[in-house]
Parts: sequence; C-alpha cells; structure tokens
Amino acid sequence: MAPPSYSDLGKAARDVFNSGYVFDVLKLDLKTNQNVEIKAGGTQHLVSGAVNANLETKYVIKKSKYLFTLVEKWNTNDVMTTEASLSGLLPGVKVTTDGTFDRKKQTKAVRVKSEYKNDYVSLNLDTEFKALKPVINASAVVAYNGWLGGFNVKYNTGDNQLQSNNLALSYVAKQFVFTTTVNDNKLFGGSVFQKLSDQLDLGLQVSWSSESNDSSLAIGTQYQLNPDVKLRAKINNKSQLSIGSGIKVKDGVTLTLASLLECRQFNQGGHKFGIGLELAL
Repeated sequence: MAPPSYSDLGKAARDVFNSGYVFDVLKLDLKTNQNVEIKAGGTQHLVSGAVNANLETKYVIKKSKYLFTLVEKWNTNDVMTTEASLSGLLPGVKVTTDGTFDRKKQTKAVRVKSEYKNDYVSLNLDTEFKALKPVINASAVVAYNGWLGGFNVKYNTGDNQLQSNNLALSYVAKQFVFTTTVNDNKLFGGSVFQKLSDQLDLGLQVSWSSESNDSSLAIGTQYQLNPDVKLRAKINNKSQLSIGSGIKVKDGVTLTLASLLECRQFNQGGHKFGIGLELAL
C-alpha cells in the first residue's frame, strides 16, 4: 500500500476535530452518482445572512488501464475552475492540470500537478502559474515499517523566496496513529488518533508557536451510537466545547447538528450553532 500524500499525514486525527461540525450556518449539500457526478451546495450565515453556493460536475472515463477525469466548478463569487486529470500512463503516475478564472477580479491562474506513488514513497509536485514566474509546491513522503517521514516546501520563483518549509513524522499502527509536525521552524504540533473500539474514536491535538509563545490543546471523540447516529464532542484549552451529531434520516439523507459553547463566558453569549443537510440521489 502506497504512503499518503503529505497533506494527508495526520488526517485521521484531523477528521475527529473537523468532520461534522458546522457553526453559524445553515448548510445544504446535494450530490448525484449517475454517469455524470453532480454536487451542489449552499450555505447561509446566520449572523450576516450572506448566502454562498457552489456547483461541481465530474465526468469519469475509464478505458483499459487509463482513467481520465474532468471536473468543472463554479461558485457565487464568480470563480470558475476546470480540472482534467489522467492516470495509468505509467504505474503510480497521475497528472492533473486546472485553470481558474475569477470574473470579479479578472484574474486567471493555471496549475499543473504531478503525482507518483509506490509502496515506499509518495511524491507530489504542484506548479501554479499566475505570471511567467511560477510558484512551486513540492512534497515527499517515505514509508518504512509503519513510520512515515514527510517534507514539504513552497517556493516563489518570482521573488526567489521560500514561502514555507514543513516537516512531519508519523507512526501508523492498526488502531493508532501518532503524528508530529514542524512548520517554518516556528509552529510545532502533534496529534494522536486512537480507535478504542469499533464504535469509539479518540483524538488529541497540541501545538506551540515559538514566535508568539501561544499554545493549544484539544481533545475530541466520536461515537457511532447505532448505524444511523454518530455523536461527536471536542473541547480545547480555551474552554470551547463543541457538540455535534450526524443522523441518517433515511438512505441518502443525512442531517448534521452542531453547537459551540463558550464555557468561560457562558452567560455572556457568543455561542454558535449550525445545521447541515446532505442529500445523495
């Protein structure tokens, strides 16, 4: 099995803290899985009343060992993206190109992404062209006996500046994942994911900034109460308690409820709530 991309290191723990939480919004997602996959979504912010929407179509052609995918995206900010990817030319190789046009700002960008994976290494190279001098984002992950070591750099050739350099080390066992990261030699972080049972997952996240001396600590969990209901909870060192649930109303219909409570100033308000509905046809 190939190691994950750099961006997916520590994903199991991040999903415990991010998946299923919607705050200050009403959210609706619709997707179909016919010959052409269509996704449509919209959110309304409860405080400002602002409404955002997006539409995505995906067309997949599989012929012999080749896989071609065409994706088109649009949102209410008038940003349009077209993405085409091809895999199967060589073992483990995938090439993707996309173009983005922002109609309001009248800006364009083209990006070329290449990926190579085998049982021991995962390599990614993304090149974004907003001008003649591109921005290069490169990463590599190496696997050995359950250990994963990763490196990521982002370099702007326009001003000859290294915009970011990140390191990660992860250990993956059957029901346990430990990940530690160093970003720009300033932000140090770590996460732990533990699958305590078939129904219960536990996550831990810590971080410390050498620049601001700020630190954070969060503990989260998710529990599959039954096949139709999943419960979630997390709390951090700022005494922000988040509670959420995902309810399968029926096949293809999932309701998400979430709330964030400011425990330190409970009587002063500032609490947040959100509702999400996902329809799969």
